[in-house]
Amino acid sequence: MVRRPLWLGAGIALGVGGTLWAERRVRRQVRRAAALLSPMVAGSEAVQAAREMGSTMRDALDVARAERRRREAELWRRLGEPEGEPEAVRLIAGGSEPSEPKARARRRGEAGTRARGAPRRRR
Repeated sequence: MVRRPLWLGAGIALGVGGTLWAERRVRRQVRRAAALLSPMVAGSEAVQAAREMGSTMRDALDVARAERRRREAELWRRLGEPEGEPEAVRLIAGGSEPSEPKARARRRGEAGTRARGAPRRRR
């Protein structure tokens, strides 16, 4: 006869203890979440993320520029141009005119160019 009240008391004690433990744990998690979601913390996290993104973008641009220079030098070598000064740069620096028909037509106002201030044609 003593067994049943003993197990009943043990069940009640474990139930109450488990409930109190769970409640304490949930309250602690809610406090932590509220602290992390406060405006001050969210703002500082956003600033930190922006700084990291800026740094990452600068690094990516540096890598892209270096790769572009390497690839351009490789292509100029394939074309047989001297390294460092492609034909377009020499034309601009030297002042000699390109021999392309479109460029000459553009200077004369032909080849689909419109006069300054003329309305655009609708397509």
